[in-house]
Formats: sequence, structure tokens, C-alpha cells
Amino acid sequence: MLTYSINLKERINVIGILGILSIAIILIIKNYVDIPHWVPVPSVFAIFASFFLLFDKYCWKWGILNGAVIQTPNLNGKWRILMRSSRDNYAEEYEGILTITQTWTKIYLFLDGEKAIGKSTMASIEIHTSQSFTLKWEYLAERKPQYAINEYMHYGMTKVFFEKGASEFKGNYYADQSRHSFGPVTLIKVNPINKKDLVSLRE
Repeated sequence: MLTYSINLKERINVIGILGILSIAIILIIKNYVDIPHWVPVPSVFAIFASFFLLFDKYCWKWGILNGAVIQTPNLNGKWRILMRSSRDNYAEEYEGILTITQTWTKIYLFLDGEKAIGKSTMASIEIHTSQSFTLKWEYLAERKPQYAINEYMHYGMTKVFFEKGASEFKGNYYADQSRHSFGPVTLIKVNPINKKDLVSLRE
């Protein structure tokens, strides 16, 4: 997975809180906990690293933190993706499954399409309001062997706008000069754990 950018200050705030909490725990252990002299006391860095790893992978998804502390949208899961291409004048609709694997700081998008697969190489989330945001990612697409006759791979970019209350999320893509194609994109969440989560885009 790759680190993604986001236009929020929450990462600085959370890292500060975790740092203060780590120092506080060390002070409590040293001053108020009677431990044998042969038991090593963990360093502040070790405690901070443990807290950060837990937060990055699990805690940021907790509903109690959403809105107040965490505004980063949770996009984990499978999405049905529908696309049309300028190469055939948008005549045919192409379908695939986009799998998003995300932590608080890293993300990976994998597209399993009808004729090709795509892997993210860069991504960012731009928060507009508490009700909307945009996900952008650059990708490297490779033709599946049975379709790789005259072309094999290309780079491109996809941008999708998410809005609270919508059941489908619209956007567009652009493929580089080797294909020089572009077109509309639609994302639909596949089997969300909770239908209310599809509205809020958080677990």
C-alpha cells in the first residue's frame, strides 16, 4: 500500500495526542507502578509506535471517533465500477470490481476489469465539506493475456466525487497518450456491511 495525501490537519492532531499519551503512560509506569528492577520499561518511542500502528489499522474506523476526531472516509471494500470510453464513442459500458484496501494513512486500489487489471500508484482524498469529498488515484493498467495483442499497459488517472446520501458516485478517468481515451466512471458499493454505512461512508 502507498501513503495517500489528504487536506486535513487531523494527522498532526492525532500524532500529537498519541505522543502526549505515550509520555503520560511512561511517567505513570515510572512513578506509580511498582515493577521488578529486572523488568525493562518500554521507551516512549516503543509505546508511541504501538499506539500508532493500532490506530492506523483499527482505531480510526471506530464510530465514536468519526466526525469529532476523524474525518477521513473509510472506503475499504469492494466497489462495482462502470466505465465508458471515448475510443468507441461511449457506445459500450465496461464493468469491473474495484477493491480498496485502506488504513488511516495508506491505501491500495485494485481493479479487476473485463479485459484488464489496474493497480494504484498514487492516491489522494480531498475533503470539501462534511457531506462530500473527492477520491483521486493514478493507476497502471495491464491487459489480461487474452486481450494483450496490440497493447499491453498504460497509465491513467481516475477521479470520483462522493456525496452523502448518494447510492452511486460519479467521476471520470483519463488514460495517457498511448491510448488517449477518457470517459465517465460510476462506483457502487458491493454488499456493504451496513446499509447506513453506505450513506456515511464510514464503519
